[in-house]
Amino acid sequence: MSSLSLPSKLLLIAQSARMLVQLAVDAGFEAVAVDCFADLDTVALAVETVKVDNLALATILPITEALASKHGLTHVVYGSGFEPYAKSLAYLENRLVVLGNTAALFGCLQNKPAFFQQLKHLSIKYPETVFSAPTRGGDWLIKPMQGEGGAGVARFTVGQTVDATHFYWQRQLSGEVLSVLFAAGLGQVRVLGFNRQWATSGHDDEQRFLFAGVRNHARISPRNRALLSEWLAKLVGLYPLKGLGSLDFIVHDGECYVLEINARIPASAQLYGTSVFNKHCQACQGVLGDAEWAPPVGFQILFAEKELLVPAGLSWPEWTVDRPASGVFIGKGEPVCSIIAAGNDAAQVEARLRHRQIIIDNFLNTGHLSHAIPS
Repeated sequence: MSSLSLPSKLLLIAQSARMLVQLAVDAGFEAVAVDCFADLDTVALAVETVKVDNLALATILPITEALASKHGLTHVVYGSGFEPYAKSLAYLENRLVVLGNTAALFGCLQNKPAFFQQLKHLSIKYPETVFSAPTRGGDWLIKPMQGEGGAGVARFTVGQTVDATHFYWQRQLSGEVLSVLFAAGLGQVRVLGFNRQWATSGHDDEQRFLFAGVRNHARISPRNRALLSEWLAKLVGLYPLKGLGSLDFIVHDGECYVLEINARIPASAQLYGTSVFNKHCQACQGVLGDAEWAPPVGFQILFAEKELLVPAGLSWPEWTVDRPASGVFIGKGEPVCSIIAAGNDAAQVEARLRHRQIIIDNFLNTGHLSHAIPS
């Protein structure tokens, strides 16, 4: 448990809470989980896990009230999936102590016109971004105003009908997509590491930009490291961020361009050891620790290429996480499980992730799901 007078038991709530639960338990906390999957590892780690259909207020309010009463919960950490559910975050903030960013700040960063205007004001580079349909050609993307993990991002064709109240347009740049994991509190920020991330490799345009994986030890030039640290300091000075977060950016022709800020614990946090959750809690209370070295590690989500029904008796390899329970139906394009790999360097990590993905993909594509997955 953290040394900063926090209760031993926390509520962890997210679209997928497994990572939060794992990080909290590794840090010595007891976890009560609410999420949309109730994966095997989440259930095994948490004191109690409740599966929900979504994170809408009407769904989570009665469940949160019941769990808070049953377990004496006073503190909550939220994760991914709240982008469309501002009322849910506001409720959690009014009901419990949130170890994370306020609902108002989270919503502020979802206001894309204001966010990109602030980037311009702070002289922070970003891809050309507009809020009405471009009339000239070029490589444009449409992005949801309240998106997360690349869901809903697609290529745009001039003349295509798009609802400008829910989407915006951004020039697509070629280059490597990266992120910087940081801890923030009381107007200060610490860079914890740089990460390379990637999207799905499928040809389905609806999923072409969906977040699929991340690894640490990304190669960033000293100049760009300094520039990103400067940008983060400016942003934290403007937005009173608390706890762990990430800044996503792309390097195009050697120059950095900001894409977005994730104002909650990002997927890359699980690549930074067992102390990272305590860093989040401490940063939320205004205490920033120094960055610690983390070994090369990668994380990847595997998506179903066809519909699956998970049978009983599967023997998942120890390097899989987010393992679905028996009897769960998984639709085409939905996440099946995730894999984690460590190595001596970033190249070995990526090679191991590719190898392990092939093992799982080949297994799933045989259609013989009653057989054990080879380890």
